[in-house]
Amino acid sequence: MTSRSARPVVAPPDPTAVLHDLVRPGMERLHRSLTELAEIDDPILSPLLSQVLPGSGKRMRPALALGIARVGEADPDAMNDMAIGVELLHTASLVHDDVVDESDTRRGSATLFTKIGNQLAVLVGDYLFSRAAQACVATGNLRVVQLFAETLGAMAQGQVDEANAHQAGRTWQRVSRDRYYRTIWGKTASLFVLASHGAALLAGLDEPSVQGCRRFGEKLGLAFQVVDDILDFTSTETALGKPVGNDLRQGTTTLPVILLRDQDLANGRFESVFEQEDVEAQIRLVQRSGAIDAAYAEAEGLIREAREALSVLPAGAERSALAALAEYVLRRRM
Repeated sequence: MTSRSARPVVAPPDPTAVLHDLVRPGMERLHRSLTELAEIDDPILSPLLSQVLPGSGKRMRPALALGIARVGEADPDAMNDMAIGVELLHTASLVHDDVVDESDTRRGSATLFTKIGNQLAVLVGDYLFSRAAQACVATGNLRVVQLFAETLGAMAQGQVDEANAHQAGRTWQRVSRDRYYRTIWGKTASLFVLASHGAALLAGLDEPSVQGCRRFGEKLGLAFQVVDDILDFTSTETALGKPVGNDLRQGTTTLPVILLRDQDLANGRFESVFEQEDVEAQIRLVQRSGAIDAAYAEAEGLIREAREALSVLPAGAERSALAALAEYVLRRRM
């Protein structure tokens, strides 16, 4: 089987631009709000916040929320609070992740942790978590507040699950496919669920539509992480902003390795290569096996389920933009 890692890397068109064009006023307001948050009157905290806010990423999660909100009739102020809460929660989790993982870089830039140390970085993350909570409360919707609390718990549980696996050692042997999906649901998909489910609630959609949006966010978030874990083997250090195979180097077992092990895609070589603890050999084995194609097949299934979940929404620009976002998540290269 020819692995996808051997295929030419051609950057696809960016369908996120369609969604961003649709929600541009909301995204511009979000940017202004985050800039104001970073400019608080605190000589220590303000410059630190300015390093992580307002940022220059795609802001996929708040864009997702704002796109779903357009399907119904959401109050603009409440939706801005929702977008702020989602983005701050995501940013806070990244700050804490870098501390836990002792990561030197993220997307090619030095992490806050490396600049100011773990104690102060943790406190900055805590501050962002608190501001995210305040933003969600400001929506005035009790179900959104409850959803935020559930998301925070799920994200923490995902981190705990991963940390427990690391402590037990030999994660390549111990982590099951079900456990992998439980972990990434907490670490990644739960935040997509908050964005999509919360926005549907604020938009006043009927319950079947709310649940469809929630399912869309869940499947999109799971696929996003699966593709992220694939790219850890198939992309380049320049694109990733970290070494190829970084998960294996940190002792984290992801879906390509699990499928390599469980489906014997390494032609019987899996055990011997991973017993040697030669990370470079492990990376090459994954890249040259059918594990990448098998993992992409699972991501494709998740995206298919995500697109099916959108069928509860009326046809139109919003649904088309969300479907394009799902395809982007599957085809992205970084």
